[in-house]
Amino acid sequence: MTSATDTELDVLGALLAFDFIGFAQKSAALDPADPHYGQAVGAAFGLAARRRFPRGATPEGIGGYVAEVLGSLDAGAEDFDPAFLEGLIADGLHGTAPGGEHPDPETTIQARLVLTLRLVRELGLDPDQQRELLAEAASRLAA
Repeated sequence: MTSATDTELDVLGALLAFDFIGFAQKSAALDPADPHYGQAVGAAFGLAARRRFPRGATPEGIGGYVAEVLGSLDAGAEDFDPAFLEGLIADGLHGTAPGGEHPDPETTIQARLVLTLRLVRELGLDPDQQRELLAEAASRLAA
């Protein structure tokens, strides 16, 4: 595991714990130029998406989910393109990296953080289960 992986999982852990000061401090250490940037958050996001949609989802189902998510978020969330979010979820369900045209890596990691928070809340994961999710993401990256 790289320090980038550790840092990303620390950032996600702080967000899931609603530790916004820790989230801000840890986020400052992320380096978008790192070749591993976004992989750890992507792994955790994919795990959460597959738990939320254990049988997969149709494009229509993903579209409806994205519309619901965007409708529930505060100002700023509308900056995410629905088609982009749908693609992230579809890729996460298939365990693949995003393909095609996607915004910069920072937008991708931000979207995955927002979606992962939402998925974890919907799944009702308690702090121990959240730590297990982060540990599983770390172990998948280390493999």
